[in-house]
Amino acid sequence: MSQGELFGGEGSVEDRNRFAGNNLSRPDRILERLEEISPDACNDAIHALLSEQSPAAAVRRFVEKVIGAAEAAGMETENGRMAAEKARTDILDPDTEKVQAAAYKTVREFDRLRGLLRFKPEDGGRYTARCSPDHFVLPLLADHFTARFGGVPWAVIDEKRRLILRGGGKDRTEIVAGTITETGESRRETSVDLGGLDAWETLWRTFHHAANNEDRNNPALQKQFIPERYRKYLTEFF
Repeated sequence: MSQGELFGGEGSVEDRNRFAGNNLSRPDRILERLEEISPDACNDAIHALLSEQSPAAAVRRFVEKVIGAAEAAGMETENGRMAAEKARTDILDPDTEKVQAAAYKTVREFDRLRGLLRFKPEDGGRYTARCSPDHFVLPLLADHFTARFGGVPWAVIDEKRRLILRGGGKDRTEIVAGTITETGESRRETSVDLGGLDAWETLWRTFHHAANNEDRNNPALQKQFIPERYRKYLTEFF
């Protein structure tokens, strides 16, 4: 789902004209206005779109309801902010429920990947990790790994979407399209080694197995925190 779909598709002409009359016809302006009213609601809308599972029409109606509630109660007032928050959290509303559920899935996967991504050093000094997330979380990972790596070049490859998030140096990140070949070479600048285990990975596996207490294994709990779809990228499960 794109921001451009927010005010397409379903919805009354009156609703769209009302927002256009308030100079909110551009999707980026709509989200900018929403952030002024309720940063949390703006994050909910963006995360729902990044889930790629929430209907854009439901996100648009959610945005309309939050902004409309604030306008009705008095924009830029405490009552307006309280009304916006009430609309944002009203899960009895079907659109709000869909948005909140989709946003939660995106944030949950983002939190998981911050801890489950395994980076591998390449010859050129770049550290690369691979994943196939259910949701489009690459944009959310940018700030976290920029802070983690500093000026060291790094990349996260989304194999499901054939996209590469890369950063390192001058606090700049970008997402580029790329297809990963069998030899490990990306057709868009980033070279990725998809070969066997290197010395560091072997060392990590040895440590993991040595530190693991077999008597305390809990497969059901392990699957809850580390679903099967992540394990093919985790060195300790190789």
